[in-house]
Amino acid sequence: MTGLVEPHGRGEEPLYHFTRIYLLFMQGLFEQFPSGSYRWSDDQKLSEIAITDQVPIPRERVEQTPHIVTMRGPAMYSNLSLDQLRQLDVKTGSKERTDLVACTMSLNCIAKLGPEAQRIAWILMRHIRTFKTTLQRAGMHKIGDDLSMGPESPPGALVQSDGGDAEAVMVTVQSPFFFQWTEVVTPRDAPLLRNIEARLRTAVLPVHVTGRQAQQDLSPPSIRGRTIASYPVVELNSEEITQTVKT
Repeated sequence: MTGLVEPHGRGEEPLYHFTRIYLLFMQGLFEQFPSGSYRWSDDQKLSEIAITDQVPIPRERVEQTPHIVTMRGPAMYSNLSLDQLRQLDVKTGSKERTDLVACTMSLNCIAKLGPEAQRIAWILMRHIRTFKTTLQRAGMHKIGDDLSMGPESPPGALVQSDGGDAEAVMVTVQSPFFFQWTEVVTPRDAPLLRNIEARLRTAVLPVHVTGRQAQQDLSPPSIRGRTIASYPVVELNSEEITQTVKT
């Protein structure tokens, strides 16, 4: 362990990677909206809605513009198969294991009024459902299938003014998804398979010379019961053959 920060990405830290996928999707979605209808811009002075990961939000910013804040829920392995074994290399002892990881992304829509927060939540939920095939290309499975939208938060639960009046209401959209995770483990002290030595032993058995017994032991070729060829029965001596194979 060097203490250095690991690079973020699907192959290194997938949880933050998929959080960024949600953020980029929502920012790109609201960027297409016309001015005056929650249009998003990377310039905070021009943006009509803020879309961020979970960070402290000042009260004055909530009063000015609504917010969408992502919050990742628990992630858990699904244990779909025995030992999650996908492939085994007998030469090196390397084992490849794969499994699906279940996770839920919470999209918290915060606005000064409850109907506004609910409207933003509905826009999110229906567009994730509409563009789920686009999100699936990022490696997320079953996204957009089990979406749910919660109720409005109680008045004053998030932010309160000095007089006790509610200053913000939140409506949360739950977006479950799965992603596949694969690991390959190769033991350093595993014995390597260099060669295989096999011994094969066969013997040619004698053939009976009597007609009836020969017909029982070896039937001649026929079509629809009619014999098409016959071969003389020859008596052979018993012989043993030994062969050694190395790979």
